[in-house]
Amino acid sequence: MAAITSEQVMTLRAQTGAGMMACKGALTETGGDIAKAVDFLRKKGLAGLAKRAGCAMKEGVVAAKTSPDGKTVSLLEINCETDFVAKNPDVTGFASTLAAEMLSDASLANPAENEKAKERLQALAMKMGENMQIRRGVVYTAGANTVSNFYVHSDSRKGAIVELSFDGDIAAGKTELENLARELGMQSVAMSPKFLRREEVAADVVAKEREIYKAKMEQDEAAAKALSAETGKPYKPKAPEVIEKMLEGRVGKYFQESCLLEQASIRDSKLSVSQAVKNLGVKLGGNVVVTRFNCFLVGVE
Repeated sequence: MAAITSEQVMTLRAQTGAGMMACKGALTETGGDIAKAVDFLRKKGLAGLAKRAGCAMKEGVVAAKTSPDGKTVSLLEINCETDFVAKNPDVTGFASTLAAEMLSDASLANPAENEKAKERLQALAMKMGENMQIRRGVVYTAGANTVSNFYVHSDSRKGAIVELSFDGDIAAGKTELENLARELGMQSVAMSPKFLRREEVAADVVAKEREIYKAKMEQDEAAAKALSAETGKPYKPKAPEVIEKMLEGRVGKYFQESCLLEQASIRDSKLSVSQAVKNLGVKLGGNVVVTRFNCFLVGVE
């Protein structure tokens, strides 16, 4: 019998919505005959989700775990169609188990790309009767001078993981560093920053923001001019340098909203996150740096 090709597997998967391994097994059993493989899967009940293939998966669950030694932290998001399924104990239990497995299994560093993990979720989706997917996952493993922690909101729909580095006595400061990492995870969930620092924002993104703000300012100027003509009140156009300064202010506000380190701390709005991080470094006698973060919000990119 000829070997089953990846094209055959993908064709069958597109038609049935069944998992990769299930499709390959069905094709093997039926000698590569797509039509017979579809019937095979239907008899097994594995094609039952095909009719729901177009349904959006905007609900889900976020789970996180820490290894016993505290050195490895995982964060996982699983999507489904309804809030009812997202809250099902089988679904939350699966998410918790998979997040725990991610701590020690290198092949699960990104479970969304792990076929075995996806096959397991497919079986659960069959039981639940709706489409499900492992949307994304990440694992942080502490180095000699780093500490990580996570925060998952009480609704299990939002979570974040944050890593800090410290050039001082990390053992002595571990508890306070972990507390700060968790607090910054909470900050991320509450304020949903897209970037860590402004240097990470692509030039074209900044240019687009400037373009949007400039267009809005031009509209405002045109409206002011039209109002002046209508009412007879004097109209004084803004000088180019004033407009440029206003544009810079708008872009600066974009950075403050979009970059974690530039946001106002949710603990003390008088402090930026970067200042709060610096303050802990001063307290611990070293430099604390936020090295990376990931924030998963169900239904949000």
